[in-house]
Amino acid sequence: MNKISVKLKSLGLGWKSKIIFKRLTAYISINKLVAEGCDLKKGKGIYSYLAEDEAGRKVIVVYLDGKRKKI
Repeated sequence: MNKISVKLKSLGLGWKSKIIFKRLTAYISINKLVAEGCDLKKGKGIYSYLAEDEAGRKVIVVYLDGKRKKI
């Protein structure tokens, strides 16, 4: 597994998401203010990656610009 070290800058916004199951897919909600602020439209693709922090906690990293990130 590749080790990724990224410095993050907090933008002062946090929210709780709920998992929604529909058939064989699970969905995670994104706060509407975040979606509008990032100009996300229905059907637009975003890339998500599963990672693990130093404590072994699972983390989902989501890039909201629609561009693929090499990991």
